[in-house]
Amino acid sequence: MQKAKEFNEGKALEDFKKLSNERKKEVADFVAYLKATEEIEATKEIISDKELLKSIARGDKDLKAGRVKKWSEVKENV
Repeated sequence: MQKAKEFNEGKALEDFKKLSNERKKEVADFVAYLKATEEIEATKEIISDKELLKSIARGDKDLKAGRVKKWSEVKENV
């Protein structure tokens, strides 16, 4: 099995700067696609957790009913 290469962000940015504007646009589009894909996966993970959804709904009801505390009050007790 071939060992995966480590990611070198500096090298990637250096290589990116050398691309034509057209290729840079393609890279930017692909990065946007990857970001959206990760966000969709995270959303699917959240909505598949029924207990988490119930907790979010309870929090939403509490917020709408005014059952909230200021962050400054909460952090004093942490």
